[in-house]
Amino acid sequence: MIDYSEFRQWIDALYQHPEWREELRRVVLTDEILELPTLVREIAESVQELAEAQKRTEQRLEELAAAQQRSEERLTRLESAVDELAKAQQRTEAWVRELAQAQRKLGKAVGALQTAVGATVEEEAASVVEVVLQRKGYRILKPAYSPPLDGEIDVVLPLEDPSGRKLWAVVEAKARLTYRDVRSWSQRMHEPLWHQKLAKKGIIGPYLAYAYGIRMDIGTEEAAKKTGVGLLKIDGEILAPASLIETSPS
Repeated sequence: MIDYSEFRQWIDALYQHPEWREELRRVVLTDEILELPTLVREIAESVQELAEAQKRTEQRLEELAAAQQRSEERLTRLESAVDELAKAQQRTEAWVRELAQAQRKLGKAVGALQTAVGATVEEEAASVVEVVLQRKGYRILKPAYSPPLDGEIDVVLPLEDPSGRKLWAVVEAKARLTYRDVRSWSQRMHEPLWHQKLAKKGIIGPYLAYAYGIRMDIGTEEAAKKTGVGLLKIDGEILAPASLIETSPS
């Protein structure tokens, strides 16, 4: 057996000769044990890489959480904006309904006003034509009236002239009388078909054609002179008809 002093000498020799220690390790230790430091280093490096990856993952999760929070905040704002838009849409629809109701009421009021004004104009025209023709020697056979012709003629007045001949005064009445109104009225009063239409309502010619206006545009009187239509205003006759319009043979 080797005693302790020899063992110590052997140990001292190993410290003095490092190459012997390496050789002894190869003899005494297995390959697995020899590779253990390398494995430990590799494991340590892997653990460090894993820790760094974990850190990056946690950082990424924090970023995702922050992005999620921002998305939720934007979604909340969007929902609020959509809610406000829906309320605004409801207010707009209510306003449109109110506006439509107001327009309908206004339309009815305008229609009633137009009807009232039209009736007033026709009444004034009827009064004026009666007074004018009485002063000119005509005998009124029946008060002036508006015939049932869907507004195509405003006032008619059955007359008898000083010689006893029966005829009709016919009046187109406008709040604002234009030269186009006068020309259109003259053309209608010279149409044979219009004469037949009047005759079916008992309004048999010949005719004294007048146009009545509360206000007259420039050129209206000149148009009346050219077409032979008489002109009336509230204060009387401005222009007498050029001649009687005789009925066309049927």
